[in-house]
Amino acid sequence: EPGRHMNDSSRSFAPMEWIFIGLGVLGLAGTWAQAFGYLGDGFVAGNVAFWRETVATPASTFITVDLLVLAAALFLWMFAEGRRLGIAPAWLWGYFLASTLIGISFAVPVFLAHRHRRIRRHGHGGTGAPAGADWIAIAIAILIAVGMVAYSLGRPH
Repeated sequence: EPGRHMNDSSRSFAPMEWIFIGLGVLGLAGTWAQAFGYLGDGFVAGNVAFWRETVATPASTFITVDLLVLAAALFLWMFAEGRRLGIAPAWLWGYFLASTLIGISFAVPVFLAHRHRRIRRHGHGGTGAPAGADWIAIAIAILIAVGMVAYSLGRPH
């Protein structure tokens, strides 16, 4: 059988990489279902309206602060980890810009797929993988994300 003896590093994409890419697509679909409503006002006016609404209530302010602090920590780690793994700076800046201009829920999972592939192909200490009950937490998080994307797609801005 052709390909029967392929090792993990010879595959185009490993299952974990597909999961990361799938999460990025979910993030893109769920966020941009709302973004187009703002961009109809033009780039600048749409951004002003968007950011004004992110701090309109205590709950929206909470989630905005939570995500922005998380984003800062992720960017710090992403640039350091990318440099450690030898990912070209242009890719890292591309993920940063995609996070800020498209959506962090799209760009970070795609970076994680790139990171996983780089580790898998170049042997930087193993890729690691969830095991056992870890998958329960992951499944819950993915189901919640899918539910929120469905909600977002069902109520365009």
